[in-house]
Amino acid sequence: MSALLRADLAQALRNRGIVIWVMAFPIILASLFMFVFDGYRSGASETVAVGLVERDTPEAEALSQALDALAEGDGALLSVTRYPSEQAASDAALDGDVCAYVLVGEDGTPRMMVPPQDSGTVEQAIVRLVLDRYEQVGATLATVAEEDPAALASPEAAAALADALAGDDVTTERLSVLREESSEFQRYYYAMLGFSSLMGAQVALMLVTSKRADGSEVGARRQVSATRPSRQLASSFLASWLVCLGCQLVALAFIRLVVGVSLGGREGLAVLACAACALVSCAVGAAMGSLPGIATHTKDTLLTILTMGLSVPAGLFGTPSLALADWLWAHAPWVQEINPASQAAEAFYRLTFYDSLAPFVASVASLIAIAAVLLGVAALFMRRQRYARL
Repeated sequence: MSALLRADLAQALRNRGIVIWVMAFPIILASLFMFVFDGYRSGASETVAVGLVERDTPEAEALSQALDALAEGDGALLSVTRYPSEQAASDAALDGDVCAYVLVGEDGTPRMMVPPQDSGTVEQAIVRLVLDRYEQVGATLATVAEEDPAALASPEAAAALADALAGDDVTTERLSVLREESSEFQRYYYAMLGFSSLMGAQVALMLVTSKRADGSEVGARRQVSATRPSRQLASSFLASWLVCLGCQLVALAFIRLVVGVSLGGREGLAVLACAACALVSCAVGAAMGSLPGIATHTKDTLLTILTMGLSVPAGLFGTPSLALADWLWAHAPWVQEINPASQAAEAFYRLTFYDSLAPFVASVASLIAIAAVLLGVAALFMRRQRYARL
């Protein structure tokens, strides 16, 4: 058994395509994520670019001063760009120079205009809140001036009223139901780990196919050798699991140490998750490689399509993919339960953010169960068979 294992390990490691596809590609993908998401971390304070249409009215001047006050200092909330006409501001919004533009209508009320192709963004919501607060303060001052003009006559009273309207005496505390501060981008890295684990199925596919009589001439000789097919399958499975686990740990170390993705201080358990992911990945490859009557290149194509298809509901391919993953977990959880890519991504997410380890253990158990079923399929088809021709 040890001789078979050494031979299978050597066969896997000598394949350059395996090393690039299974080990290097996850690192390249994580590096791409890191550069794309740089500067857009969750909770990062960013200045909102907004346009202001200049008009020669007291209302427009007051609005301009209020927006300028929010555009001052290092941690400025807004970046105000002035335009001489509404057409110029509209063109700037359509070009993406500003998220929206503000103007004062004929009735003196400020209005926010947004480009039709990009509405409902977070930046626009911030501008809308600023305008709502501006109108609320203006209405309050007008009411005070109408009912008690003397209240604004004293500078001290006016300053006290301004402090009250500013809300400086209100303390806001951010609370989280998760044990670790969440980032919307971390899910992509966890989905990437699930995707990279499934790519490791290529290793098991190559090793198992090389031991089938219809896979190669060497496979035909191995099938009639004294070594039982079950032992050959076990050797291939163990060798591919060691290779996949090593590649998974390299990818995990990269996103933890280089990218800085948090694992909630549970790095040791993350290694266990990698082991389970590598286990199910090799089981997928072994099951695919053991199927009789299918050419080797066809198995490679089918496995690639299967890997990409299973990674879509895991949330790897952008916002639509994440939305699909959330919808499936809410309306058809059984689909995600049997999807190894989804379970792999969910295992890392639950490990990082959940206080209890029970959900994480459930995901790992699901991965092991999926691997056991697929390994049973592989063992069934790896038995000695008779062929009319090879």
